[in-house]
Amino acid sequence: MIPINTQKQIVSIWDNYIKTNKNVFDTKGNLINDIDAKRIQAIVDIKEIISCFESNFDYIFEFKTKLDSYNKRNNLWGFTATKGQMFFNQLTKYNESSQDELTALLKNCISEPKDLKDALKKIDALEKFTSDIFNKAKDKRKAPNPGSVGYFLSYFWQIHNYNKWPIIYTSLTNAFKENNIWVEHKTQREDYEYFFNLNEEIKGILSSHTKTTITNWDAEHCFWNFSGKPVTTPKKSKEDKSLPVTIEVKEAISIKASFEIFDYIIPAVAKLLEAGSETTKSASAKGYAFEKMVSDVFSKLGFEVEYFGQGTGRNPDAIVKHREDHIAFIVDAKAYNEGYVMGRDDRAIKEYIATFCPQLRKDGFTKIGFIIVSNSFKTDLKDFASEITWNTDIKRFIQLTSDALLHYLAYKTKDDKITLSTIIDHIVNSGNIITSQDIIAEFDDF
Repeated sequence: MIPINTQKQIVSIWDNYIKTNKNVFDTKGNLINDIDAKRIQAIVDIKEIISCFESNFDYIFEFKTKLDSYNKRNNLWGFTATKGQMFFNQLTKYNESSQDELTALLKNCISEPKDLKDALKKIDALEKFTSDIFNKAKDKRKAPNPGSVGYFLSYFWQIHNYNKWPIIYTSLTNAFKENNIWVEHKTQREDYEYFFNLNEEIKGILSSHTKTTITNWDAEHCFWNFSGKPVTTPKKSKEDKSLPVTIEVKEAISIKASFEIFDYIIPAVAKLLEAGSETTKSASAKGYAFEKMVSDVFSKLGFEVEYFGQGTGRNPDAIVKHREDHIAFIVDAKAYNEGYVMGRDDRAIKEYIATFCPQLRKDGFTKIGFIIVSNSFKTDLKDFASEITWNTDIKRFIQLTSDALLHYLAYKTKDDKITLSTIIDHIVNSGNIITSQDIIAEFDDF
């Protein structure tokens, strides 16, 4: 039973949500109009994807790929993040030789439970299966984490019956913690049982207050609004006022990670943004400090770093390598106060590519990219990127904000499941400009 004082807090959370006109924002700060209507429409499509899997029309890998593709285009439940698609990817990767067993288990577990008791039984089954893999794994960072089972299965159950089954989001349990109504449990089964009953009690409190029927989505949205993540009103930063309308930099949208990133970043690199916007030092001193710090962050991520920096001739600031995946990036760090503009750098970039790509290929690196790191960018350099990737051995040309680089480090430090290979995959498959918003959308637990 929720105490009376806490019931009043819950009512206040609801009333504050109503004052926002029930606005719901996605993980990049974009307003989602009529999210519930969009979900109902999406459910029809996702049910068809599930049906193809359950009827043996699609194998498990086709099911996984279709689901991933659809959710990336319609990310209405946060399934693209760690506990959803990443968990699914790791689960299938660890069971490539035993597809039949995993297929049978998933078909049973993702089907709608008869009741809460049946739901808990399904969680037990997948949690035990996942725990066996996780406990035996030599590198647990690459193994499916049993702690993802509750979210993963409740997502599918909500697709089957959104009125009955709430999804156990990390953001919701964090919001419940802040209101002193959440208790951690040892197993996913216990977590979901407690969450389900707590959610029902909260809906009852709000239904009495509003004299209407409160749904799972109503309760979910109001607590998202309370936590401010992902429901946060986008705001423009002061420096964005001077930027041209063509800018695609998305750091202006104030969406934060569900944890304090600087709790997971060592002091030696924590002031990267400050180094990039320094105004008291000379240009060379400022550039050196920024370049060195950028290289240090790449090293902390797990890259093998060859640092050049100032005074070494016509070289990029660093070459960062991941031999396991035969991938290397030429890195140029730009400490620009008002946002990076290429200017005459195109000649230097082409020279770096001409010099270092043959050396890297000779050293066994088959995939080579180019990364410019700066606090912000005034243009997206799409035309230049197209020219480089078409006419040279560079496969990807990336503009990476300093804040994004720090977010990569924070997420990797916080979560052992996020490996360097995972980060590289995200870098390679993202747009020309990568900001912290893109990383939060990919790796945060919603």
